This record gives sequence, C-alpha cells and structure tokens, in this order.
Amino acid sequence: MRTLFALLALTLVSPAQAQDQVADAPSRPTRAERRIVELVSKISFNEGLDNYQDLALIYQIVEGRGTTDEQIHWLERHSPCVSGRLTQDEARARAARRRGGNCVWSRNLHPDGRRPRGWIREQHGRWNWVRDRWLAHIERVRDFVYGRDPYRPCAETPETWDGVRYGRERVGRGGRRILECSVPYRRPGEAGEGLHNFAVVRAPPPS
Repeated sequence: MRTLFALLALTLVSPAQAQDQVADAPSRPTRAERRIVELVSKISFNEGLDNYQDLALIYQIVEGRGTTDEQIHWLERHSPCVSGRLTQDEARARAARRRGGNCVWSRNLHPDGRRPRGWIREQHGRWNWVRDRWLAHIERVRDFVYGRDPYRPCAETPETWDGVRYGRERVGRGGRRILECSVPYRRPGEAGEGLHNFAVVRAPPPS
C-alpha cells in the first residue's frame, strides 16, 4: 500500500515541479573537478593532515589560479612529489635528503581509504587511526570544490603558501608579504612560530 501511495505522489508532481527538481539536483563533477579534489585532498593532507584552516587557505590559493586546468597545472608544478610528477623512487630520495617527508605515502592516498603505499607502521603509526580523518578530509575538500563551503580565510587572495619548518622572517624575504590570515601554530614572535603555513603574496602592499 505504501508503494502505491508513493507512485501516486510521483504522478501528482507537475512538469514545472519536475523541472525544478532536476535543476536543483547537483551537476555531475567534471573530470577536471575530480582531479582538483584529488590534488587538493592529497596536498593539503600532506601539509597539515585534516587541519580545516590549512585546507581553506590552500583552496583559496588554488581557486585564484584561474580555470580548473590552470589550477591543476599549478598544483602539479607546486607539489611535484605529492601530485605524482616524481616517481616513487624520486619521492624516497627527496624524503631521505630532507630527513623524512609525507610525500612518500601521501601521494598514494586512495579515496576508498585503503592504506597507501609507503606508509610504514613503525614510523607513522596505525593507518586505521588516520584513515577516518583522511576520508572526512576528502568530503571537506569536495565541499570547497563543488561550492558548498564558501569560507575563504583571506580578504586578499594569496598567491602561494610557505612556512612549514620556517620562521616568518625567512618566509618574508625577497619582497614577499605574509598575509594576516596565515595560520601558524603560535602567535607572531613566539618561539617555534612558522610551523604551519603562511599565506604569501609577492606584490607590494596596496597604496
């Protein structure tokens, strides 16, 4: 009986209502959009795991890079290890030079949550604990890319990010200007400040 009522309800929907429902339905993501989700997910997770503020900052930078194709090209050049432009052997060699590095495994993250190649339990811990954070992170990235999350931390669009393991003074060299929407672990001037990412522009401040 419930099935019959459900069928009757469908027949009572007017053509105009049906068109509205189709218009309200989310469009199918393009191949380029899916690639943006993949790259932003891996790169932002590599940078700050599931830190929401880091993700919002990185996505605002990516979004300001133009079309989706231009965004993909920029991300692949900016983060060649995580994006997969480097081979796995090259990723290991880079990690050895830097005495560690997430790109050995973050480049191999899967949307289904399986343990990525390069993850070593003795070094990184139990993957199952990180897995749930990773899967939730992908959904947050989709919210940004598909327009469901309007949050952008910076009033002025940053050009890039920098600052992991570096201090504010070093990041600000060469005419670069650090925006106040940056998200360091500690307040400016405190010891260890700069362990997170700084939003950076290279243009001089507006007059």
